[in-house]
Amino acid sequence: MNLETKSFDLKGALDIIKKFCLSKEIKLAVAESVSSGHLQSLFSQESEAGLFYEGGITTYSCTQKKLQLLINPELCNPCNGVSKDISQTMAKNIAKLFDVDLSLSLTGYASPLPEQNIFDLYAYGSICLHQEIIYCEKIRSERSQPEEIREDYAAILIRNCSALLASRLQGR
Repeated sequence: MNLETKSFDLKGALDIIKKFCLSKEIKLAVAESVSSGHLQSLFSQESEAGLFYEGGITTYSCTQKKLQLLINPELCNPCNGVSKDISQTMAKNIAKLFDVDLSLSLTGYASPLPEQNIFDLYAYGSICLHQEIIYCEKIRSERSQPEEIREDYAAILIRNCSALLASRLQGR
């Protein structure tokens, strides 16, 4: 399920997430790797961020994913920290760490790693609500520059999150 729509603006998507959090009196946190803090930056710049956004963590290595997010190295090391399971665990564990009800996570590749034979660029994004994964998908960008790809991954996850939460606000 890819809920991305080209016409959905990022500010509008952030506003929907904020409205959901404020109306349900829940807080949000993020865990990211590939997006290099883009999720944290976008949420922290939202008006009234302090009323719903608790913060986030950026971890690249499996060592830090283990130390900060309790990701099992036996799960992390074989896939270089990039998998659906890793993304889901990041989302669940950041929610626990920050004591929040809504969390987002991103892990993936924004540039090739030829020394590891990694040329396929993608990310896994997850959304966790009340310790239940409500979204976990492979995300791809059509852009070519690593910085643009990172921004795309964050924007796509935010857009998908807003679409899911909008339907919950409307009672669907």
